[in-house]
Amino acid sequence: MQPIDLAIVGGTGVYALAQLVDVEAHQPVTPYGPPSGPVRIGAFAGKRVAFLARHGEGHSLPPHRINYRANLAALKALGAQRVLALNTVGGITAQCGPRALVLPDQLIDYTWGRMSTLC
Repeated sequence: MQPIDLAIVGGTGVYALAQLVDVEAHQPVTPYGPPSGPVRIGAFAGKRVAFLARHGEGHSLPPHRINYRANLAALKALGAQRVLALNTVGGITAQCGPRALVLPDQLIDYTWGRMSTLC
């Protein structure tokens, strides 16, 4: 299998990579279940690139239902060498609006109820 130079995991608002050409959809089976949706592999700027919508195509999965382990295992099974994951987060107050750079002094961890490793 030809290696994938870069795999991109799109976050909220990024559900496709329009610049990909010659795109093929893959739905690999993983030991952790299915990924969030099809992995789309194509060419971009002469490189082989994969794209996966973290929340599924059409934003069908809320954050607590995303199978992160299956997503990473699917990208690895398809030959991804590197992964770039795009993320966004909402502000808790109006003072933390768009383009605000904030350094939190408290953290709410919503990841405590899921597996935290691929091992």
